[in-house]
Amino acid sequence: MDMPDKPDDDIKLPPLERYFRIIEMLAVCPQGLSLMEIGKVLMLPKASVHRLLSTMQRSNLVQLSNNGRPKYSLTERVRRLAYHAIDNDAVASLAASLLNDFSRKYGETCYLCRLEDATVRSIAIASPATPWRGYVLPGRVLQPHATAGGKAIMAFQSKELIDRALAEGTPALTSWTKTDRKAILADYAEIRKNHFSTCIKEVEAELAAFAVPIEVGSLGVQYCVGVLGPYSRIIRVIDDEPREALQELAEAIKVILSRIAGGIDGQA
Repeated sequence: MDMPDKPDDDIKLPPLERYFRIIEMLAVCPQGLSLMEIGKVLMLPKASVHRLLSTMQRSNLVQLSNNGRPKYSLTERVRRLAYHAIDNDAVASLAASLLNDFSRKYGETCYLCRLEDATVRSIAIASPATPWRGYVLPGRVLQPHATAGGKAIMAFQSKELIDRALAEGTPALTSWTKTDRKAILADYAEIRKNHFSTCIKEVEAELAAFAVPIEVGSLGVQYCVGVLGPYSRIIRVIDDEPREALQELAEAIKVILSRIAGGIDGQA
């Protein structure tokens, strides 16, 4: 049988398959790989690998760092996909025991929220028998200008995304609700400084809440965890042990999110 003088790599794998293999390879090597290392794994000549990577760079799929030894790694655009693909039910299931422990210990409703496009929604809740839990039942939208959870997440978003979120309206839910854009943005600035948000009578006159943003790698703040309850109780504990415990809970959930995303940011 006649054999070709050299392997025709264009016949072996179509370009799209190669692109995906590079993405898969870099996803499990968040520190990056050199052109030579990628070529060895794909078993392709240097020139072919360089063409593939150049195309991926132009499409903002990979980036080249040159700290000593040049290495290719995934861009933020691709890394975000790993997080956006995380299933809400999976996160809720893994975080359930942590939320339940917190709720049992402090006797208040504890909830987890996630940013979906320009909307903040609750995705998990642990609560004693209380009428307040209805405000954060899974699937409930949290207003970005009034709720502790909505503010904790929205404060860390880009100007463009904040504009989209606030364009939906900032209704006065109570006389304590901030509706002026300047006041809302000032509130966001304070939240970014303290990594802590509150809702004091802003949704319901007898209701109060506080929340902590969860920052995960290149994703930034897409999640938060909060506590909700009667104003008379929450206002007394907002600066005490429950606040510190909530921050510890946020760190624990951060580990869960990093694991689910497969360590794509090198945190697993």
